[in-house]
Amino acid sequence: MKLPLPGLEKLPKLLDRFKYPLAVLLLGVGLLLWPGRSLSKSVEAEPLPAATEPEADGGEAYRADTERRLEALLSQVEGAGKVRVLLTLKTGPAASYQSDLRTEERPAEGGSSLSREEKTVILSRGSAYDELAVVTTAYPVFQGALVVAEGGADPKVRLQLSAAVAALLKLGADQITVVKMK
Repeated sequence: MKLPLPGLEKLPKLLDRFKYPLAVLLLGVGLLLWPGRSLSKSVEAEPLPAATEPEADGGEAYRADTERRLEALLSQVEGAGKVRVLLTLKTGPAASYQSDLRTEERPAEGGSSLSREEKTVILSRGSAYDELAVVTTAYPVFQGALVVAEGGADPKVRLQLSAAVAALLKLGADQITVVKMK
């Protein structure tokens, strides 16, 4: 059999030589294009509430919001059932503000002396509104967590809930207690 294009005589030999790698490549492409079900169906069913920023109230609004979000998330753990969460704060929110530092060297009797003057930077937005220039804001640090769950009697569920809270809040296992709801 004579092929119409020059150089195509080698094509059957190449296909025979690379048939297995081509088969694996085609199988991989086929699997990538295969329509599948979504892995995150259960998470999409109930979106988590939005997070709030730490405020000047000592972090209480942030703590309450975090509790609410944790309850919504942990109640989706298989076997957990209804979940209630109580968090305790170690520290509240803290902000550090921009400041200007001015150092002057003044000649004095018997030598020179240094004077330092530090002023906090204030952003002015018109005559009625001034605001401190915030450099960083530190979120509150949690001290402990109590999780009350309907499925809290099952050791597997207790371990999963404890591990989830530990990972999300950076708490140790000794700072988390999971109990059964009555």
